[in-house]
Order: sequence, then structure tokens, then C-alpha cells
Amino acid sequence: MSLISFPAAIKSTLDYRAKLIADGLGLPFLDLDTALIDSEVIESDQPAVCWEFTGIEESPKDPLWLVAFDIGAMTMADPAQYVSLGVVGALVDFFHSNMRIVIRDYTGVNMPVIDLGYLSVHSVGVTPQQKDKLAGFRFISVTARASRVA
Repeated sequence: MSLISFPAAIKSTLDYRAKLIADGLGLPFLDLDTALIDSEVIESDQPAVCWEFTGIEESPKDPLWLVAFDIGAMTMADPAQYVSLGVVGALVDFFHSNMRIVIRDYTGVNMPVIDLGYLSVHSVGVTPQQKDKLAGFRFISVTARASRVA
């Protein structure tokens, strides 16, 4: 049995999955929760896959949870936003309505083997473009329901 909290296991599962997707697309990965230590990716001209965990709440109560996160592209030289929309289009293939993701604890050194629950995606939408100084960001906003295995 894992000692990690269920919300932390959800975040670690999404961290792990987002990194695998970025690697599969051949792009750098940026977890916006740790953006200060990923300055190399932020300062690069290459597009990157970026994501942030935006919320989790018991709904209506544990073991059922409502989860929200954004995953998308950060681009530097993309005035028409075609590059970011291309990355976002690829991401929609990885997070689409009615998909199910196994939740495990990916915070440790060893690969997890115990299923702690399941995440069922129920809503995916493309957000408007955002700017941060020179960088542009475009995300898909994902909401999902999580259920802890009893």
C-alpha cells in the first residue's frame, strides 16, 4: 500500500504521462509547477510540451474526485500559432473524452506496480492563446473524474 496521498498520486501519474508524451513527440517537457528550475527549456527557442495541475477536489467525497489540468505547447517564434496548435492537436489524441488512465504513485525511485485508482477524462477543450513576455502558450483544458480503489 502506498503512503502517498491520493491527490499526490494523481499529480504524479499526470506528471509521468505528460513527460512520456513530450518524449514521444520529441519535444522538451516543462512542468509549470517547477518552471523556476526548468529555465533551460524556458529560454530555448524550441517548442515544448508544458502542463499544470489546476485543481482537485472531493466530488462529492473521497473516494470520488474531480480533477482539472492544462497541457499544451509553449512556443517562442510562432506568430500565427500554427506550431502550438499542431502540438495541441497531437495532445488531444493523448487526452480525449471517455479515456481511462490508471493512477499509480510515480513519486518514488521504483516503477509503481499497485493501481491506486482510475482517472476518467470527461471534458477536453482548447483554451485561448496566452502570452508571457516573448513566449506563447496554448493548452487543452482537461477535466476528469478520479476514483480511488478501495
